[in-house]
Amino acid sequence: MLGNSMRKYVMSENKNGYSKQVQSVYNNRIKKYANLALKDLTLLAQKLPEDQQSEIFNDQNITSFLTALLKLSPAQLTELNDNRVLVKKKRQRLLPLCHDLITLVNDSNLAHLIAPVGSRYMIKEGGQLAYLKAVYYRSLDSKEDEE
Repeated sequence: MLGNSMRKYVMSENKNGYSKQVQSVYNNRIKKYANLALKDLTLLAQKLPEDQQSEIFNDQNITSFLTALLKLSPAQLTELNDNRVLVKKKRQRLLPLCHDLITLVNDSNLAHLIAPVGSRYMIKEGGQLAYLKAVYYRSLDSKEDEE
């Protein structure tokens, strides 16, 4: 997605050495390329067979991405504590995303696929997040432990 020069720009902490015009061009390209890449990844997730998806959308790749997207480092927490405007912006972006993730994982079809036995118990227990609980409890089991 990113060329070497744009990758170097993104990695640069304070963007010294880049004119305002170059920064503007790079920032616009980054947004455009990232949106296209996400659309392409969505297409791959919808259309590729499972054996290919398992090589791309695996634990390591997806966890790294979600961690970068959602987890805050201690340095980021310090920065956020000092900047209420940034806290509000981050919250407004992340809260709907977290809600959507919870809603997607709390799907009955997913629970029946991933945790067929656990989902029966969770349904009996009830509650709004019964399917999410089934998937969560099943995820605690060993990956090799298939029913």
